[in-house]
Amino acid sequence: MKKIVLFLAVVTLSFSCSNDADDNDAMGSENRLVGTWVLTDLRIDSGVDSDDLDFAKEIVAFLQGIDCDLITFTFNEDGTVTSVDRASFISINVGMNGLDIPCPTESDTENSIWSLEGNQLTFINENLEEETITIAFEGDNTLIIAGEDIDAQNFTGAGAIFTRQ
Repeated sequence: MKKIVLFLAVVTLSFSCSNDADDNDAMGSENRLVGTWVLTDLRIDSGVDSDDLDFAKEIVAFLQGIDCDLITFTFNEDGTVTSVDRASFISINVGMNGLDIPCPTESDTENSIWSLEGNQLTFINENLEEETITIAFEGDNTLIIAGEDIDAQNFTGAGAIFTRQ
C-alpha cells in the first residue's frame, strides 16, 4: 500500500514519459501544456504482472468514479504551475461491504515555475532544484507520465494518464 501512495505522490512531483517526440511538435508544445490536467487513469503494460500496480489503477478508477480529482496540475501561460495532491491523504477502510475509499478532503498544494522546449519539461522540484524530464502527449487532451521515469524499481510498465479539463 505504501508503494501505491508513494507512486501517486511522486507523480505530483515528477512528470515524465518516453514517447514519440513528433507527437509533441504537432502544435506549439508550450501552448499544448497550458491548462488544467487531472489524473484520470493508470495504464499498465500488458506484459506487466503487478498486484500493486493493479491496486493503484483500481484506486484511481474508483476515485474518478466518485468525481474525486486525486492529482491536478494547472500550467499557466506565465510559466507558473500549481499542483494539488490528495494522494498522501488516501485512506482505505475495510468494512463488511468491502473496501471503501473516500475522497480525501486534505491536499498538498505546491507552486513552481515551468518551461517546455519540445517534449523537455523543466521545473523547480520540491528540493528547489531545477529538473528536466521528458513528457509525451497522446492527442491534444492526454498527457502520459511513465512509471519507470518516476521509480524504475517499482513502477516500470505503468503510465499515469492525465486528461485536460
